[in-house]
Amino acid sequence: MEKKNSSLTYSEIYGQADSFAAINAALPAIFATLDKVFAEPYDELIFTGCGTSLYLAQTAAHAWCAYNATPAKAVCCSELYFFPEVYLKGKRVLVLPITRKSYTTEVRMAIDKARTFPGVKSLAITCDKDSEQYNDAYILSPETAEDSVIMTRSFTSMVYLAVIMSMYAGGKRDEIDAMADYPANARRLLVQMDNLARDIIGRHHELNLFITLGQGLYYGVANECMNKMKEMGIANSEAYYSLEYRHGPMSLVDENTLVLTLAHPAALEDDAKLLRQMKSYGAVTAAIGDGVAAAMPDADYTLELGCGYNAQQNAALIGFIGQFLGYYIAEKKNIDADSPRHLTQAIVLDDK
Repeated sequence: MEKKNSSLTYSEIYGQADSFAAINAALPAIFATLDKVFAEPYDELIFTGCGTSLYLAQTAAHAWCAYNATPAKAVCCSELYFFPEVYLKGKRVLVLPITRKSYTTEVRMAIDKARTFPGVKSLAITCDKDSEQYNDAYILSPETAEDSVIMTRSFTSMVYLAVIMSMYAGGKRDEIDAMADYPANARRLLVQMDNLARDIIGRHHELNLFITLGQGLYYGVANECMNKMKEMGIANSEAYYSLEYRHGPMSLVDENTLVLTLAHPAALEDDAKLLRQMKSYGAVTAAIGDGVAAAMPDADYTLELGCGYNAQQNAALIGFIGQFLGYYIAEKKNIDADSPRHLTQAIVLDDK
């Protein structure tokens, strides 16, 4: 596991299994908090965040709706701050800020303003216990401290938290219990996706456009894969709902393009047709998900998750690939992802 550059980020990527194990150990306390929060009804849930946490919110909102009748949406913190009445006026709303650090300015601004509306309460999904200072309640990923700037284990652990919350509120305790082996599956898939990403980047030196596609709750994960390749590798990367890619963006596809599909079971057949089309235009193609080997035999790379989970349960695992692709793009360019350009752990604004 010794690496030339970005050793801190690389080691933290491999810490994700331990983060999942810590959440599993904390489930009784998490459930107790959720029992209190959901003892009252809400008209809507709003998941909110900035950057990586916004992409996480997109995944969390979809996971919530998969298990619960109360509607939910993802809204970025700045939108919630500037236009709160559009989202909050006259409704009982639970706002769920998602944050690695409690002091991100835009998160604090959005939540402080949101809580001035009657009927609004907040439940933080967080890696920072200090989030309790400005929220009504919080659920915590207890072992996700990151020294690196890039969010890796914090992202996936909060996806895991959000999915568990959705299952618990929806009465699917059996699906939570089925994830007792999550850390073991994570350790296996970390190695497999590490090897896959190294192989893709090592074999295709000409790649200069990286596309990640996903439907359902995998769209938010696809966005985060895009973000990891931008942050770590200073790469031209984009993400789309899978079938949206035909509507204009595919005009950029050539032999220097990687098209990666995070294959949702509901979209598997159509994803296969799309990937086949992109390969005909010269793209290097890859697919991750259950059933991809059989559905996409002509793809250049496939990886089966093989955990026996459903799409929601797999959400925190399937995005490992974006982290490793970002890492190996950075390594190829001799960029140190431990010190990404222009970035800090949290965006803290001043008045100047």
